[in-house]
Amino acid sequence: MELTRRNFLKSAGIIGAGAAIAGISGCANDPKTTDSTPATQQSETGTPANGMVDWKGEPPTIADSDCTETLEADVVVVGLSDAGCSAVRAAAEEGVSVIGIEKSEGIMAAGSQCTVIGGPLNEKLGRPEVTTEEVVRQLQIETGYRSKASIMERFVKEMPDVFEWFIQADPDITLADTCFPKLTDDEKVHALIPERYPEPDPEWSFRNESIPTFPGTFTFGNLTNMLKLNVEKAKEAGDVETYFGHFAEKLIMEDGKCVGVYVRRAEDGALIRVNAKNGVILATGDYSSNPDMMKAFLPEVVEHGFEMLWLKKDVEGNPTNVGDGHKMAAWAGARIQDYHCPSMHHMGGGAGADGRGVMGINGYLNLNLTGKRFMNEDLPGQQIENQIELQPQMTTYQFFDSKWPEQCSKFPAAHGVVCYYSEEDDTGGYINQRSQADLDAAVQEGRALTSDTIEGLLAQIEGMDASVAQDSIKRYNELCHAGADEDFHKPARRLFPLENPPYYAVKFKPCLMITCHGGPSSDENAHTYTESGDIIQGLYVAGNTMGDRFAMQKPISICGVSVGYALFYGCIAGRNAAHCI
Repeated sequence: MELTRRNFLKSAGIIGAGAAIAGISGCANDPKTTDSTPATQQSETGTPANGMVDWKGEPPTIADSDCTETLEADVVVVGLSDAGCSAVRAAAEEGVSVIGIEKSEGIMAAGSQCTVIGGPLNEKLGRPEVTTEEVVRQLQIETGYRSKASIMERFVKEMPDVFEWFIQADPDITLADTCFPKLTDDEKVHALIPERYPEPDPEWSFRNESIPTFPGTFTFGNLTNMLKLNVEKAKEAGDVETYFGHFAEKLIMEDGKCVGVYVRRAEDGALIRVNAKNGVILATGDYSSNPDMMKAFLPEVVEHGFEMLWLKKDVEGNPTNVGDGHKMAAWAGARIQDYHCPSMHHMGGGAGADGRGVMGINGYLNLNLTGKRFMNEDLPGQQIENQIELQPQMTTYQFFDSKWPEQCSKFPAAHGVVCYYSEEDDTGGYINQRSQADLDAAVQEGRALTSDTIEGLLAQIEGMDASVAQDSIKRYNELCHAGADEDFHKPARRLFPLENPPYYAVKFKPCLMITCHGGPSSDENAHTYTESGDIIQGLYVAGNTMGDRFAMQKPISICGVSVGYALFYGCIAGRNAAHCI
């Protein structure tokens, strides 16, 4: 067999460019590979001798004779969160029987923000029209043209209809008229909040941004409740059974087709064969809590010790996002996409208990510990994160002054940007809005520094070269007054000099990883594919188990796209599985 790159990776038990680069260069495990080391040779521990991580392991050996009972359905959905609940309802409404398997105690959403490009809701709000071409082109640019355009194309075109279908499960759903409504707890349960609406600056346009943030994001006041209502809607429509506290262990394959799944009941350890006449949908989430998979596909995240945020647990007390769907698909012959990506979009330094950065990712002056400016600060959160990781000790400081209340509306209406100033102390925890009381609390809690002089402010920053920093600030002020950033080319409309005490500084470090993206090779019909490019009959994927949606980095210009994809492709998977499409 010719030793191609893919054959090399496949024989090593991993497909993924990030891991390939790490293994070959010695980043992840310092494997010290040589040309004389066969790719398939194993060490005594079972780890490939070339240093690659054997993330798949051996599939469990399960026979029908091990099972205490057998369940039957036309469609089986594994994972009941954003994508899975959508899939259950979609399949049920096509007139087939459905079984849902979930290892947690109940339904819990994995997000809250959802993208919808165009459609009736956005028209009702008077949001500007966005073309499919604009969105797909930007997504492809941000993912290095390593994601499938067809997946985004279908999502953009059909999501408005699917979203309307999804929210109809709640007859009390209410569209807020602003992005920071004042809601009671009861009102919030049924609220749908349009993000960054109305736009803070009526003269602003996303088309004037080098990296646009497309209008069309909505936040659910309580997505978990909406998911539960969708499952209730499914049960009203037909034959639907849900099994919580049950773990999918292995797909059942017959003649190359997926015909069911073996399931373990946590309560007593009993094994159950669950037959799927039409197909199985894997909606099991990502693999952020699986160390082997992280080392294999995103080794740099592990090497740098980046922390992650994940709150969902199964009934045995373990994180739910362990890549079990990925492993089952791979054991069944599915190809795993190359070039995975972490979702690490910065929300600003000095985050409080509500997760909001002190002044968001606003493009104010930002200096590293050498005291030097290093970028055009007018960037979205993912790109901000990427730049911070290149700096000494991965530490920088954002600087602004007392003029921030009148300046914030000049920043883009984008995810993580403070673009609304509130004269009221209580801003309700909304991402894009801040008050002076918010800033004062950050100072009091040590999340922000302040001083009436630049010298006094710099003296509080441990490890920064104050002399160089003063020169950098002087230079920046000169550029601001000249109205042209000759150094890093930030737009003149966001060049704000530091001249009005008190002055503020906020530390930026790498942010938390929310999730990671990469999975079984898929398409716009939620199919899965083998290494040779053949569709695996009867096996569908949705949500973060679905591959080829993102690559290289998360496209933050489309806020809420992960949840949007989950709801949309859960629906597509459910409908297609119902009809064996």
